[in-house]
Amino acid sequence: MWFAQHVDPSVPANIAQYIELHGDLDVELLRRASSQAALELQSGFVRIVEVDAEPRQIVDPTLDDSLNYLDLRGEADPRAAALAWMHGDYSAPIDILRDRLIAATVLRLEDDVWFWYERVHHVVLDGFGAVTFMNRAAELYTAAVEGTEPSKNLASDLTKVYDIDVAYRDSTRFEADREYWASRIDGIDGVTTLAGHTAPPAAKSQIDSTALSTETMERLEALRAETDTTMATIVIAGFAAYLAQMTGREDVVLSLPVTARTTAVLRRSGGMVSNVVPLRLDVSGDTTVETLFARVNAEVSGALRHQRYRHEDIRRDAGSASGQASFFGPWVNIMLFFGEVRLGSMVGGINILSTGLIEDFGLNLYTSVAGSTTHIDFESNPNLYGPEQAGRNHERFVDFFARFVASGPKDAVWDLALTDGLEREQVVDRWNDTEHETEPRTLLSAFEAAAAANPDATALVYEGEALTYGDLSARVNGLARHLIDMGVGPETLVGLSIRRSFDLVVGMYAIVAAGGAWVPIDPDHPADRTAYILDSAQPRCVLISSRDEVALPEGTETVAVDLVDCAARSTAPVRDVERTAPLRLSNTAYVIYTSGSTGRPKG
Repeated sequence: MWFAQHVDPSVPANIAQYIELHGDLDVELLRRASSQAALELQSGFVRIVEVDAEPRQIVDPTLDDSLNYLDLRGEADPRAAALAWMHGDYSAPIDILRDRLIAATVLRLEDDVWFWYERVHHVVLDGFGAVTFMNRAAELYTAAVEGTEPSKNLASDLTKVYDIDVAYRDSTRFEADREYWASRIDGIDGVTTLAGHTAPPAAKSQIDSTALSTETMERLEALRAETDTTMATIVIAGFAAYLAQMTGREDVVLSLPVTARTTAVLRRSGGMVSNVVPLRLDVSGDTTVETLFARVNAEVSGALRHQRYRHEDIRRDAGSASGQASFFGPWVNIMLFFGEVRLGSMVGGINILSTGLIEDFGLNLYTSVAGSTTHIDFESNPNLYGPEQAGRNHERFVDFFARFVASGPKDAVWDLALTDGLEREQVVDRWNDTEHETEPRTLLSAFEAAAAANPDATALVYEGEALTYGDLSARVNGLARHLIDMGVGPETLVGLSIRRSFDLVVGMYAIVAAGGAWVPIDPDHPADRTAYILDSAQPRCVLISSRDEVALPEGTETVAVDLVDCAARSTAPVRDVERTAPLRLSNTAYVIYTSGSTGRPKG
């Protein structure tokens, strides 16, 4: 996280969340409780210094422990104003060597409605630790309100957390974990994604959220009971099935955020401990719902047993050159540790604003207050997915998941409909309704029409020079008549071995104007490949440019396009009567040879 923040300082690696509270909140008491909880976990008072370009953590109790307060009761829409302020706060650039790495604010929306907001830089604390902090602060607040003694602080200091990690990296368990992950990621072919390109993370992610319907939850519970599995397994399996159909991949790789807090000491303490590990799932064509559940259970079980081995090390072991937090595919974040938070008589649930740097997109699963609703959010990188695309991805998955949980254990996952009726109609019917009348014409027809209509318009630009349609047409027609005199006509092949230039385009159109078909021959291809193509195609001649150094087999007849004297020839469009035979729609236009990667090139 420290390195990623240096790579792009404009995008803060912050996690952010808030709790909505209704009642009479004592802001000063919450400040004292928060300060004490932050001191117990120590992460709340960490600052970073660099020594010889390496980071060091210092627990500094003298740091400002203010709980900021923002009164929005005068706003026309206090809730909207609060959300806008929080989004602006967590997405603002941060200097990890000078700015406060953890900050909290109470936003007052109405006399008895509050948002308790927390923004945490991922370099000092992870999501599990942030929830631990908020729960501890709430416990201390409640104990003070009720006049009772809070439970004993059981968090270890950060030095202990650090020592535990150092000991792990020197252990045989570390080596066993390394071997496990090396075997799991061996042979992975690319990253599973719904985006057609890559882009850096954005400061503010796009979140699309919904609570699963009562009907979906009932079906989920029935499927869980029938297959004796967990909600997490069902959601992961449904997400993998969705991605398999969306991408056409049978080898689906997900990223699984894990706490990596495998001991009681780590679970009670602060620090940035969480990790992200790959889940590689076989979703081949005959996979049934219950088979996918079994594969998910096996993968998750293995991942949890080896969850402490850092994803940075997994990527490095695999030969990745990326120094940033490059993950393995869309993540599926199971956050069922997000329970309710009680401050005195007030009870609230944690609302996610950001889980940190978003490279692609992922799914967040969590429950609301008292587990009354289950939420599935998509958190997307807006540099990859626009708002409409991100929202449609989320909506499509929620619809697909409803069909997934309504299916039977023996049903094949590839038989489940990916889209609803409206989207299917759009893709299959409306997008394919492409019928329109066209006028039959050759490749030459459009060129000649453009040249006749706009002879002074620019046709080509190359290295600062321009050629008009009129000039291009004149050069094409003059060269075409020269080729006709050489016997070129319909179904005659002519080689074209010219590097990018005006001559390349003149030669291509001149071959077509003569009625022939061109055979592209890369001037930089190996001599044996060029010789094979010429022997196979038997072109009448090969067009070249005197400016290029082209090595062709001895005896090959060549025509240097730039040296042909066409001054005495007509520059008007070539007519059928001049060709060796009339030009027809069915005549060959060109012959292109395959790469030959699986054998000899084929024309």
